[in-house]
Amino acid sequence: MDNSFSGNLNNLNSSLFNDGIQEIDVSSNSIEGELPPYFGSIFPRLEYLNMSRNSIKGRIPSSLCPTSTQRLQSLDLSSNKFVGELPEQLLHCQSLLHLLLSNNSLSGHVLPRAANLSGLFHLSLANNRFSGEISLGLLNSSYLYMLDLSSNEFSGPIPNWIGGFQELSVLILADNSFRGTLPLSFCKLELEYLDLSGNDLGPSMPSCVNASRITHLHLQKNNLRGPLPEFLHDASSVVTLDLRNNALSGVLPSWLGSLSELRALLLAGNSFEGLIPEELCQLRNISMMDLSHNNFSGRIPSCFDKLAFGNYSQAPHGTFQIPNSAPMVGLPNLYGEKTPIYVGINMDIIADSPEEVEFTSKNRHETYKGVVLEHMSGLDLSCNNLSGSIPLQLGYLGDIHSLNLSHNHLTGSIPVTFSNLDQLECLDLSHNSLSGDIPQQLIELYSLSIFSVAYNNLSGRTPEQKKQFATFTRESYEGNPYLCGPPLGTCNSTEGSTLAPPPPAEHQEDSFKIAFAWSFAGSYAVAFLGTVLFLYLSSYYRTLFFNFIYRHVPYFHFL
Repeated sequence: MDNSFSGNLNNLNSSLFNDGIQEIDVSSNSIEGELPPYFGSIFPRLEYLNMSRNSIKGRIPSSLCPTSTQRLQSLDLSSNKFVGELPEQLLHCQSLLHLLLSNNSLSGHVLPRAANLSGLFHLSLANNRFSGEISLGLLNSSYLYMLDLSSNEFSGPIPNWIGGFQELSVLILADNSFRGTLPLSFCKLELEYLDLSGNDLGPSMPSCVNASRITHLHLQKNNLRGPLPEFLHDASSVVTLDLRNNALSGVLPSWLGSLSELRALLLAGNSFEGLIPEELCQLRNISMMDLSHNNFSGRIPSCFDKLAFGNYSQAPHGTFQIPNSAPMVGLPNLYGEKTPIYVGINMDIIADSPEEVEFTSKNRHETYKGVVLEHMSGLDLSCNNLSGSIPLQLGYLGDIHSLNLSHNHLTGSIPVTFSNLDQLECLDLSHNSLSGDIPQQLIELYSLSIFSVAYNNLSGRTPEQKKQFATFTRESYEGNPYLCGPPLGTCNSTEGSTLAPPPPAEHQEDSFKIAFAWSFAGSYAVAFLGTVLFLYLSSYYRTLFFNFIYRHVPYFHFL
């Protein structure tokens, strides 16, 4: 495995009979050609075959699991160029525990009703061209623990019999054309990993979904509507919660802060509104939080500095792993002795199926997994209606890698405390109403590769072009007419631009009201004093004035 072997399987001689070989692993090489139809006859006692990540093409030979012996336990042909339907003889291989055929060009229906893979534990057919509805033949694999049918062309509703898999723990049906609400039988499943993203399973989820054991939940792009699903209240073990790009609305419930294991909260691209609840500050293990592209308003909670965001002294390590609590009991006749072969298979499966989390950083939409995911951290509050000043406490998130507050209505100055963010790689404060100088201390951010304060109301001199700031172009500063210095125009004095920015709109409005009030009061006072002076100097008009008052104001009749 993982060598530099190359060659063509078409040259494999049918006379090379070998009944002593039980394991073959030639994965991650440059093997080409087709598997000959007699391949399984050459190795009749084969139990473990891994030819993944090569360039093998053609159809899968039916001889891989000979009817006479049926010893094959693990077959991994993923990431090749296989085409056609699954061979019928393979679909009756009762000894088969692991069938991994992802990343090929296989087609047809999956496991017709007559299929009998009764011992199957893990089935991965992701990224092929299988179509139609999920076949009832899957029910014959009652011990199924991991099922991955993602990125195919499946359609129709998710069948009601899906709730019959008592051992199912990992279910991945992402990026197909499933439609309609989930059946109530879905509530019988006790899943640890669920990915239904990229389908049309809205507008709502059954409230009875059992989320008590779920660690990773992906429901993005499903046309879900209404408030945050209520069943999440019981998701006490959830580490990844991805509900991006739906049509969810309303305010975030306070109980969201009770999901203490949460490390990735991804709610971007919905219609949530109201304040960002302070209860989110109870999510002490959070690494990534994406609330962008919603309608949140009000101030940014100052208590966000209590969150981990990459601080591994607070956050646990290794929780972004797909569960590996495979039920070993209950299959004594099928598993037999727990040989090193089986242990190796189990570890390979988990290594090839890491959790993946999508997050926008450095102006790119990235997918993070493995070690990189464990070390990634970020906060994205962009494209909302947030207002007020930026809490200086955000500058105490010393382990955060990405901070995006752009496209809001934030005012005030850029906190000097941001110079403490020495792990920060991306800082986007553009399209707000920030004012004042850019703190010169920011040049000490050695890891910064993306920086933007464009389209604000900043003034003064740009930070000195040294270290990382020597790499930022005028696009990082444009839209601030009172900002000067490289890479913008030169300043008129050593203190920066000689022009001062206009006060914020609310200050201009207050100034207008005050000026109007003083002007009105002054005019009234001048008119009153002029009238008194005129009456004082003219006795004739003074007599007429008091006679008028005497006749028309009853009070004077009693004096």
